[in-house]
Amino acid sequence: MLEDRPRQSNASRGALARAMVEIAQASSPEDTITLLRSQARSLVGADGIAIIRRDGQFCHYVEEDAIGSLWKGQKFPMSACVSGWAMLNKQTVVIEDVAADERIPQELYADTFVRSLAMAPVRQHDPVGAIGAYWAQRTQPTREQVEILEALANAAAAGLSKLEKTVDRANPASAASFKRPSSKDFRNDLAAVSAIPAVSLILDLALQLTGMGFAAVARVTEDRWITCQSLDRVAFGLKPGDELPIESTICNEIRDHRTPVVIDDVADDPIYREHHTPRIYGLKSYISFPIILSDGRFFGTLCAIDTRPAKVKNPLVMGTFQLFAELIGQHLDAGDRLRETQASLERERELAELREQFIAVLGHDLRNPIAALEAGTTRLLKEGWTSRSPIVLQLMKNSITRMSVLVSNVLDLTRARMGDGLQLETRKALLSETLSNVIEELRLSHPDRTIVAVHALHHTVDADHNRLAQLFSNLIANALVHGAKDQPVRIESALEAGHLQVSVINAGDPIPSHQIDKLFVPFRRGSSSSQGLGLGLFIASQVAQAHGGTLSVTSDETETRFIFRMPHA
Repeated sequence: MLEDRPRQSNASRGALARAMVEIAQASSPEDTITLLRSQARSLVGADGIAIIRRDGQFCHYVEEDAIGSLWKGQKFPMSACVSGWAMLNKQTVVIEDVAADERIPQELYADTFVRSLAMAPVRQHDPVGAIGAYWAQRTQPTREQVEILEALANAAAAGLSKLEKTVDRANPASAASFKRPSSKDFRNDLAAVSAIPAVSLILDLALQLTGMGFAAVARVTEDRWITCQSLDRVAFGLKPGDELPIESTICNEIRDHRTPVVIDDVADDPIYREHHTPRIYGLKSYISFPIILSDGRFFGTLCAIDTRPAKVKNPLVMGTFQLFAELIGQHLDAGDRLRETQASLERERELAELREQFIAVLGHDLRNPIAALEAGTTRLLKEGWTSRSPIVLQLMKNSITRMSVLVSNVLDLTRARMGDGLQLETRKALLSETLSNVIEELRLSHPDRTIVAVHALHHTVDADHNRLAQLFSNLIANALVHGAKDQPVRIESALEAGHLQVSVINAGDPIPSHQIDKLFVPFRRGSSSSQGLGLGLFIASQVAQAHGGTLSVTSDETETRFIFRMPHA
């Protein structure tokens, strides 16, 4: 039975809130561990803290802060230690007397100061680690101490989740401390709320109306609670962009039932007097109203809190908060509509510009092969069949081929920009064979250039190999045209992190940074003297997208590298 003892001071509550924000926003797994080590012991009120990472079927004690040595740097089977028990059973464990508990490996504890402990898993539903608190005297940890330990574990889970989505899948080792995916970036949501001038006034009026000390607009999803805008008069410590572990908030429940929660005094509330959120943050009064958008989506909440009781459960306060929440929702809707209108206008402007470029460039590029055809037919009609006639016919055939390529590219552009995208005709074949065929064709057409291929791909791929050949041909041809003439064009292929990757590399002048973002826009030519419609890289990018892949570029004084990646099942 967990014991209830005197509550935290305001300073302690503020320290806990700040610690949870810092841990949830740590810039690396290592920083998460460092923050836990530096703050957990004093916040919990323990004689020692250990941070444990799950390593397969082992518990790795990676860090500690204690009055005596524990097990830093050591690994134990999950079945043989308490941290493993907490992770396997997905629950916090509290042991008042380590000498009397069968889950304790007595030989490991015999030479330590530990007499009592509490152990909380990091990410309870799918643990990746644990945090242990230890006491030198036999003691029953209070409910508050255990909830603080769990809150810190939740903060670590939230921070690690957020970090791991930003880790490049090709470099998973940089997230080696804990491995779980996180959720999306919410910068647009923060910007949308900050763009509403009325929010500052709403928060000020909310505090004046209730007499409470902290008010905020929060973005709330199934796994994130983020401060969009706040007014803090009690040093609670949350500012825009700060996060709290979603499990530690009442807003998480409001997202599910979409009804307000209003509490005058937690001690007198039959529903929330035993709730973990007021205990963790030392709250006495609370009011939170959902912000619902016009399409029914749940955006977040307008909330206010205080460490003192407040008279908020009355028609005036509740009606005003309802009005404020609806007003914020309407502003967000209006902002969405404005951004959609602006985006639509920008698309129309771009389309008009493309039409003009299309007419101008197509007229120019078709004129040359048509002129060649006209000159050839005129000569044949005038001279009849001569010894030079086969040469003239071959030149005319080349012009027809060039016109066919131009028309095909224009059709691809039309499908990509105005239709349903490029259509694929997939078949299983070796990607290395598709790539090798393209390279040989280009070697024949560019006998004075060197193309070096380094193949590490010998996989059968279910894809549209004709389209992939088009992509490779466009990339390599681009490198041959724009790369240094005295340097080879290199092609590297490999399977990395479940993705097929093909890189085309050339030496030469770097691509100016202001042109990088425009490389895959149609009708963009490397120079005014470049031949073609300027559709090659655009079509290559569309082929990549049609295969669920990406096409990217890096360029510096050393090399320019185009990288195609697509998933490989």
